[in-house]
Amino acid sequence: MLTADLVRVRRNRGRLGVVALKGASLVRASELARLFLELAKDQVGSNYGQLKEAWAAVDVSPKERKLALGLQKLIEDSCEFETRAVVDPVKLRSELFLAAADERRRLGKDFDRRKVFDRLAAEFDAEPEALDAGIFSDLRSQHALVRVAVPDASALVAQYQTAQYQAVLLRATRVVAHVRCANAAQYRALFRALKFRRLLFVLNREAGGYRIDIDGPFSLFDSVTKYGLALALVFPVLCQVDELRLLAHLRWGKERSELLFEYDHASVHGERSVSDELPEEVARLMEGIRKLDSPWQVDVNERIVDLPGGQVCIPDLCLHRGEQRVYVEVLGFWSRDAVWKRVEMVQQGLSERIVFAVSSRLRVSEAVLGEDKTSALYVYKGVMSPRAVLDKVTALTEALG
Repeated sequence: MLTADLVRVRRNRGRLGVVALKGASLVRASELARLFLELAKDQVGSNYGQLKEAWAAVDVSPKERKLALGLQKLIEDSCEFETRAVVDPVKLRSELFLAAADERRRLGKDFDRRKVFDRLAAEFDAEPEALDAGIFSDLRSQHALVRVAVPDASALVAQYQTAQYQAVLLRATRVVAHVRCANAAQYRALFRALKFRRLLFVLNREAGGYRIDIDGPFSLFDSVTKYGLALALVFPVLCQVDELRLLAHLRWGKERSELLFEYDHASVHGERSVSDELPEEVARLMEGIRKLDSPWQVDVNERIVDLPGGQVCIPDLCLHRGEQRVYVEVLGFWSRDAVWKRVEMVQQGLSERIVFAVSSRLRVSEAVLGEDKTSALYVYKGVMSPRAVLDKVTALTEALG
């Protein structure tokens, strides 16, 4: 993932634009990508410090510096490193420095560092050369490069192009995406991906598609880094829709300037590869409910549920018993204000019965929904209880008779 300082951008009248690679810049990026990849693969078996030295030896103009550092960052992220030490390096340094000080006191000018390693070799049951090589093996610069995962230069350049837009979204306070898909299945896959990343978003139907309002990482007081990564990772999924028009409100640079970023995209993708994987806590809840001795069946929800005011939501699970059906929506990264907005919508009336699961850290009481018979709030601490969720589901159906 690129950081915001590595993105090539232009500012103009309150707007931020990404400088895309095309023409001569695309050719040069491909050349640098090929060179940096070859150097990285040549350095397999060497250490991180040697890899950085090899890259630093490449002649890059000041204008190309951001591009070069960005390509290197993406290669580095794909690399696998390991610590190679026959002895714990912290313990080795402690014993080594004590032994060296003792030898220097005894021998003075005749001190020979090789004798120190010979002395410790027997104690650690290791070769002196291996001990010498492992003194600082825990430092980043000494980590050994094991594997480079980027397949080729073209894949790296394509990744760089996408990574620039992802890095911009790391600075967003709010993102509005207008999306159009060819069919309902694609919408469900997109919305499920948003749920999987636990993003704070509100869906509204609009002519020909949906408007998605997503809270940005800089709208939160905590979890900024984790949430920002989740938002960045969903960008390629948004790009798989047939039409995408995106507007992001940013706080950019050290001065946190308020800027607007726009992105328009018509999909050229054929086959879509959106994951059907559930968030870990939701998958665990579903599995827990299935293990209970209960007449309720539970499945992954496939339905888009209408809310008052033209909004919609995508519950995570659907529990069904005969003709009865109750949904469960887990509000992941949600803020306290966002939960209150959902409560206000629910109080206007729901077409379906839904249990909303909310973390206790948001300080919301289960009593806020009052006597509402179409929905319930389940406040949990730590891990959701399958039994408690099932009790809420049963209570809702009994309340309606």
